[in-house]
Amino acid sequence: MTQATDFYAQMLESQRRAAEQRVRTRAALLVELRALGVTGIEVQYEGYGDSGNVEDVVVTPDTTTLTEELRRRVEDFGWDFAYALSPGFENNEGGYGELTWSIETDKIDVSHSNRYIETNATEHEGL
Repeated sequence: MTQATDFYAQMLESQRRAAEQRVRTRAALLVELRALGVTGIEVQYEGYGDSGNVEDVVVTPDTTTLTEELRRRVEDFGWDFAYALSPGFENNEGGYGELTWSIETDKIDVSHSNRYIETNATEHEGL
C-alpha cells in the first residue's frame, strides 16, 4: 500500500467513524429534546478566515430552556452535521447557514451559502 493510498484509507475510515458518531449523537439528542417537549431546533452557523462557530440556537417552543450542557451538545451536533455537508467552508471568505431540525419528524434541512471573491480584470496596452 502506498503512502497516498494509506492516507486515503485513513481519511475514509475517519469519515465513516464521524458519520457513525453523528448518528448516535442525533439519536441521543432526539430522545432528550422530545422529553423536554422541544418540537424544533434551528442552529445558525458562520465561518470565515479559517475559523467558525455557531451564532445562535433557537428552540421551539420558545418557552423551553435548554441546560448549558445540552445547548452545547446541540451546537456541536449542528456544526458537525452542517460541516459534513460543506467541509472547509470556514476557509478564506467562508460561508454560513442554518440547520433546521424538526424534532417531531426527525427531519433536518440545511440551507448553506459560501462566500467568494470575484475578480474581473482587464488590461489595455498600446492604445
